[in-house]
Amino acid sequence: MRPLAVAAALLSGALAFTIPRAGAGITGPVVHIADFKFVPATLTIKAGTTVTFINDDSDAHTVTSATKAFDSGGLDAHDSWSHTFSTPGTFDYLCAVHPYMKGVITVIEP
Repeated sequence: MRPLAVAAALLSGALAFTIPRAGAGITGPVVHIADFKFVPATLTIKAGTTVTFINDDSDAHTVTSATKAFDSGGLDAHDSWSHTFSTPGTFDYLCAVHPYMKGVITVIEP
C-alpha cells in the first residue's frame, strides 16, 4: 500500500494495527524502571533465571552492571531488555544516565 493510501486508511479507521506492549509474554521476574527507580531495587533469583527490565518512565535509562558484566544500552520509554543470570553472586547495577538509580540482583544456586 502506498504511503498516502495508508494515511487515508488510518484516518478513516479502515486500517488498524496494534503495537505489542513491552513485556508481553514474560514468564520470569520483572524489574520496572519507574519514577527514576528500579522497582524492586533488590531481587533474589536462582542461577539460570532471566530477568526482564521494563522502562515505565518517559526518560531513557540503562541497566548497567557496576562491573560492566552486562549493559542494556539505552532503553527508551516502554522498552524492555532481558538478561539471564547464569552464575551465583551479587550483581550491583545502575542507570548510566542517572547513576543515583541503583539496584542489586542476588543470584543463588538453583
